[in-house]
Amino acid sequence: MRCAFAPALLVAALASGASHAQTLYEGTAGPSPIVLELDARSEEPTGRYFYRRTRFDSDLSGERQGETFTLQSRLTQDKLVLKRQGQQLTGTLTTSKGRALPVALRRATPPPASNGAPGDLDGYARMQLVGLTLLPGATERIGTRTVRWFREPMSGTRLFRIEGGYAPAALRKINTALAETQWRHVQNWFDCPAYGGGAGVEVDDAGKPYLADRFVSYAWQSAWSCSGAAHPDFGTTGITYDARTGDPLKLEDLLRFGDSPPPAEDSNAWYSYRGDHFAPGLVALLTRYHPEEMADPGKDTEEDACNYADPDVWDFPAWYLSAKGLFVSAYFTRVNRACDAPDWAVIPWEALNGPALRQPQ
Repeated sequence: MRCAFAPALLVAALASGASHAQTLYEGTAGPSPIVLELDARSEEPTGRYFYRRTRFDSDLSGERQGETFTLQSRLTQDKLVLKRQGQQLTGTLTTSKGRALPVALRRATPPPASNGAPGDLDGYARMQLVGLTLLPGATERIGTRTVRWFREPMSGTRLFRIEGGYAPAALRKINTALAETQWRHVQNWFDCPAYGGGAGVEVDDAGKPYLADRFVSYAWQSAWSCSGAAHPDFGTTGITYDARTGDPLKLEDLLRFGDSPPPAEDSNAWYSYRGDHFAPGLVALLTRYHPEEMADPGKDTEEDACNYADPDVWDFPAWYLSAKGLFVSAYFTRVNRACDAPDWAVIPWEALNGPALRQPQ
């Protein structure tokens, strides 16, 4: 991933036969309620589990002999020996300190998504979020409109809802999308445990939104160091909606280069367009408005100099809108990540040319 925060533990679920690749279990390890998911389709099963008290993901991997699974978590160093009998798993969990706990698990039926959570979350994620609530908090006046901030207490994840000032249908669509985004960040928080325990997400903050007659836009700053990841990382995500329709907007809706409409997103032609046309055009546009900052540092400068004249750092920028215009975030390789997202990289409104800027018919 380049800029958006989405730490992932690539895990599958347990199969009880060739026709069922995923199986989800719930029960106890000693006195502690847990939820466990495994993929047992091979002789080297993998999976994940969480204690309901903390909800943090823990990886599992190991070996299988018949209906017996010997598993270990790299994160917690817990070791599990489980035997499958029909719809149940029983066995022992041995902690890193050598404490042996009896395990009793049964097939689980995950609850439906609720409280505005996305409907596409898998069963494991839905069980991870069950019982959590987004609590309304303080209101904030932004221009002529008011937002209310909602907070999930366990993760501390916070995001606003808009309380008025737009057409009802568009407002409902935007607020629904905001709730789904907040729940995804809550899930990301539980999916990113730290190496030493606790949360690996260090920063996960939504900024004050830009609320205009045509657009709703905000930035989300994140920094994380997840167990199992190669190194800590950070990034900026921008999210923008058409305030007239409530639909999310893409960068090409606001800025495009060339005589033809951009190719379909994620197509081979689109990737070529971003590298061959969009990035060089964006460099030229930024150079027009920020000539000093965009000056090529030259070959004689230090290796870690920020070369914003290089189109490669602008082909897939994070972006969002503000009163000044369109902010675009450069992205550098790891050795130069301090150069990311310079705060001056704003294209003024008068230079934007996308179809979302046209007056409605």
